[in-house]
Amino acid sequence: MRTLVNKAAALVVAVALLCVGGLAAAQSASTSPVERLVAMEGLLFGSAQEGAIVARLQNIENVVFGESGSGTLPERLDQCWNFVLGDRAGGMNLKFKLKAVQWKIFGKINDGPVVPMLVDLENSVIGQPGLGPIGPRLDILMRLSIAGGRPEVGYSLVPKGSLVKVKLLTPLGSVKARSGDVVKFEVVDDVVFEDRLVIPKGTPVAARVIDTLRPTKMGVKARVDLELSPVDAIDSSPVVLGVEQTTIAANSAVSLAAGEGIRVFGVVGKEGALGGLLSQNPELEITQGAEIFFSVMQTAKVLGLAVPKAK
Repeated sequence: MRTLVNKAAALVVAVALLCVGGLAAAQSASTSPVERLVAMEGLLFGSAQEGAIVARLQNIENVVFGESGSGTLPERLDQCWNFVLGDRAGGMNLKFKLKAVQWKIFGKINDGPVVPMLVDLENSVIGQPGLGPIGPRLDILMRLSIAGGRPEVGYSLVPKGSLVKVKLLTPLGSVKARSGDVVKFEVVDDVVFEDRLVIPKGTPVAARVIDTLRPTKMGVKARVDLELSPVDAIDSSPVVLGVEQTTIAANSAVSLAAGEGIRVFGVVGKEGALGGLLSQNPELEITQGAEIFFSVMQTAKVLGLAVPKAK
């Protein structure tokens, strides 16, 4: 029974970390307080924690508020959840603030669970981790990096068809790729619309291998089919990326093909050197660092960070 519970908990964490849609789903009436607790632990620490429910909730409260809360378990969880996610109608969640500080100082972000992100920032900026709850520690970093200590924000639309340039962080090839493998990318250039940063440089992008095809002498090219996970915008809202005709035309170094779903695409190998029906097509080999364009497949509304107007 415990194994089944742990597997269910791990699944909730995985879904929660994919996009804020998964996090928001943990607030629905059909989701139990325990599932929301696990999702919160994934957001803050990167994985579900061990121990009794009350002790785990107290650990979150101490990290977030510096003390244990009062009320029922669902009420206390709501208080933590609302603090971490912020006011979804125009406010900044913790991840937004952390990303804003990172971007202001380093020009890119390094996403991850909230607590490790905060500790890494404190070590880099101040020289040591801070003490006490998250809020005051993050306020110190914001005052050090942002004029007035509070970023200027506003909503922007990320239009369908917009190109997002990423680079491959792990090599990809038709020989070694296996179904279920995770392929990692990273956003190369800031995505800015209406003078607001919506997807910062350094934002991670992940895809899952769903099929591979080896080349043959009968003209079949090597191919690896992948499914992209939605990318987290700066406010943690999901932006759906994929491949369409404009994406294919924009890529010169890599050959892409649209798949059956909006997030599914194929990376296609080259023709054989001799051409013709009986030529041996080469295996597909895409090296680490290769740059690829993806397209925004659905217009997204994102709370963005105000940036200086382009001259």
